[in-house]
Amino acid sequence: MRQLTRQLLEEHGYRILEAKDGQDALAIAGSHSGHIDLLLTDVVMRRLSGPELVSRLNGSRLNMKTVYMSGYTGELIGREDIAARGIPLLEKPFTRAGLLQTLHQALDQRSGS
Repeated sequence: MRQLTRQLLEEHGYRILEAKDGQDALAIAGSHSGHIDLLLTDVVMRRLSGPELVSRLNGSRLNMKTVYMSGYTGELIGREDIAARGIPLLEKPFTRAGLLQTLHQALDQRSGS
């Protein structure tokens, strides 16, 4: 799924920093000197959850937008308080169009466009 998502986004002009899990994403973001416009992260990951990753990156990536994705619904997502944070949630399985539209809206909405 991660590789297909990366390929789709690259085909549409996005530059991707790909990580295998939350800890890897934290390390990659920490060593990347450029701007990161958006973090697309799963809510549930091994070693470091999506919300934990976002919380840890917020200090160093103040203008970074976030989109969560998840195949889980209901109680698990509710415990993570996703909706209350105002961060878009893309439910799996999603379509190509759904992914692109969600990312586009997240980038536009939070940039004031």
